[in-house]
Amino acid sequence: MGLGEGAINHRMHTGRLFLMHKGVYVVGRQSLTPRGYWMGAVLAVGPGAVLSHHGAAALHGIRQSNQVKIDVTIPKGHRSDRPTIRIHSGTLDPEDIAIVDNIPVTAVARTILDLAGILQKDPLLRVVEEAERREKFDLRAMESTMARRSKAKGRVKLREILADYRDTPDTRSKLERDFFALVKRAKLPPPQLNTMVAGFLVDVCWPQWRLVVELDGRGFHARRRAFETDRIRDATLQRHGYRVLRITYKRLHEQPAAVLADILALARLAA
Repeated sequence: MGLGEGAINHRMHTGRLFLMHKGVYVVGRQSLTPRGYWMGAVLAVGPGAVLSHHGAAALHGIRQSNQVKIDVTIPKGHRSDRPTIRIHSGTLDPEDIAIVDNIPVTAVARTILDLAGILQKDPLLRVVEEAERREKFDLRAMESTMARRSKAKGRVKLREILADYRDTPDTRSKLERDFFALVKRAKLPPPQLNTMVAGFLVDVCWPQWRLVVELDGRGFHARRRAFETDRIRDATLQRHGYRVLRITYKRLHEQPAAVLADILALARLAA
């Protein structure tokens, strides 16, 4: 901006500039929002640096951060950490980088993969779930990021988590077959299939019990897009006096007895 050392020192002396990091100044005030500290850390590390790990997750809104040090990743080379900055070095593909509120930051998929290397499985699962809830999770981007970083720490852990959300192409039909096999073994009355109820096409319905069963065999990304629509459907069906039971592929195969118990309990309520 054309300011020499003397001009900078004068502005610092008069309270117009405040030193944040070497070469990075705050204009007009000392107090900053978290975004201000994150941006300052990125600027301090230099060209090509991006906010990453905990700070990146907080900026994307998928995990809170109370870390004292701000994580910043640079594309190559090595630079020493600073008192309030933790510097990581690693390859940054263009798809790994995003801009949020003018702050260069690792993209959501890269952020999740970075966190996989430092978080235990349960908190990592919560990050993935929050990214899904906020409609920021893209399974294809996640797979592409993991493929590019085949040796990244935490990949195995992350794959285990994603396996619970990833459906194979025939999962839907297999879910239907296995559900109807369970119904037949239990000698339940045959339900109506793919029928209209309260203006919606539902998977399974026992009209005599006013019970609707939805078989959730959709993949991770599709399920997230349908999240709000599913809740509207459920509310409408309930207003028309129907109970709605959603059954996932995972639950049907891991807890078939519990699924059957739910169906029978809801049937008894309608008796």
